[in-house]
Amino acid sequence: MDLHGSAALSRRGRRRLVGLVAGGMTVTAAAVIVGCSRQTGSKWVNRARRGEGLEDRSSRPHRSPRRVSAVVEQAVLRARSELREGPHVIGWATGVPASTVHAILRRHGCSRLAPRPAREEIIRYQRDRPGELVHIDAKKLGRIIQPGHRVTGDRRQRARGTAGWQHLFVAIDDATRLAYAELYPDETNLSAISFLAAAQRFYQEHGITIERVLTDNGTCFKQRWSQACAERQITAKRTRPYRPQTTGKAERFIRTLLDRWAYAEVYPTEHDRARALPHAIHTYNHNRPHRALGGRTPLQRVNDLSGTNT
Repeated sequence: MDLHGSAALSRRGRRRLVGLVAGGMTVTAAAVIVGCSRQTGSKWVNRARRGEGLEDRSSRPHRSPRRVSAVVEQAVLRARSELREGPHVIGWATGVPASTVHAILRRHGCSRLAPRPAREEIIRYQRDRPGELVHIDAKKLGRIIQPGHRVTGDRRQRARGTAGWQHLFVAIDDATRLAYAELYPDETNLSAISFLAAAQRFYQEHGITIERVLTDNGTCFKQRWSQACAERQITAKRTRPYRPQTTGKAERFIRTLLDRWAYAEVYPTEHDRARALPHAIHTYNHNRPHRALGGRTPLQRVNDLSGTNT
């Protein structure tokens, strides 16, 4: 049994106390040495003399005369199985107080109506070749009228009127984590296709040809998006609905940008925030070590896979 949280003596202290008394010292004197009261010292010495050991006892009472009978417990468990309801409904049906019903269900390990679903196995993957798969996603950012509570910590002062939105499109290569991002005024097909062209130029500058892209099922990634990808000889892939984990690399990159760029400073205007974006991307690609890459930066990973090692 674990040591009681409010125990005055550790197991070692109890053994020392008993040993001192066995050596001829009085309980009072031994208690002073080990740092406990005479009453506590006497308790442990008497337990040792009776052969009960020096471990903490359970606080459960020896008798529970007011505990419900086994017949009542079985009736509650049967009602639980048949009704599939909580303590109050079962209590109304059986005449047992809801608190007692809950105690019975908890004692039998069925206090939860439905067991927690088992967590799905996490399947991690990483492509071997740069450009083999590029994750693309978009994130809404509120336009700046005045600094908000995310950077000031003060929710009392709010901007008057509707600021509107800017849309951050991001792309990240699955094999190297080389990333790119741009801001657009909307999240339309035209903006998505424009970003695709810009991302393609960015990766070509690093010697990477985009072979396929993976997006969610957003409205900007529909038929016209697929056509634009086909014109560029890029295979367009989409995730299953309600499965953001599939594009987890893009989601995590967005979170990093929010922490290290969008909400990292107090920007007077959205123009100042947009002007700081290229520097944040450069820092991510050139200077920020990545755990998934063994402590290397994305650009170092690009050079390792291409064989230049520069």
